[in-house]
Amino acid sequence: MAIVDDLVTAVLLASAAFFVALALGLLIRYRQVSQKISASSDLGRDLWQALDQRMKKQDERILDVMGRMEVVQARVLAAAAAQPPVSQPPAPPQVLQPEIPREFGIDVMPTAHPMQQPESQPESQTSQAQLQEARLDETQTEVVRMLAEGPKNTRQLTDAIGVSREHMARLMKGLFEVGIVARNDTTKPFVYQLTDKGRKQLASSV
Repeated sequence: MAIVDDLVTAVLLASAAFFVALALGLLIRYRQVSQKISASSDLGRDLWQALDQRMKKQDERILDVMGRMEVVQARVLAAAAAQPPVSQPPAPPQVLQPEIPREFGIDVMPTAHPMQQPESQPESQTSQAQLQEARLDETQTEVVRMLAEGPKNTRQLTDAIGVSREHMARLMKGLFEVGIVARNDTTKPFVYQLTDKGRKQLASSV
């Protein structure tokens, strides 16, 4: 029985010694961590003080530069006030254009009919146009036949005949200049219709 008591006492003493050693280790570790934290706080405080001093010096420099700029501005204003004013040359007289009565001017108002008729041509151009009318190609003849059914725009004619827009624009311009078609410029794209001259040309070509 005494041996058992000795073993229990030895175990308790060993446990107590272990816990004491553990407590001492934790206390030492706590002191090390506290010292590091204190050193970090001191370093941060030193950095903040150095930054604060630099900011103060920068503010002093800015105030110095602003003071110098005010001095220079005052000198410039004083020099400008001391100079005599520059005389401005007199403005040239305005020339008034005489008003032209409406009866001598050109009436630019649009006509009641939106279709534009081809302008009158000299005799040389008229004879050339007649020669062009006498030699209408197949595409021109097809366009004239389509316009005989009713007015059409260039997009409808292009889609129906199957040519490019540039080719159709040149073709319609030629027919307009020789008086075969009339053109409505108030719409986009232009709308063309057959004139009496065009109907006669179509009847003669049939």
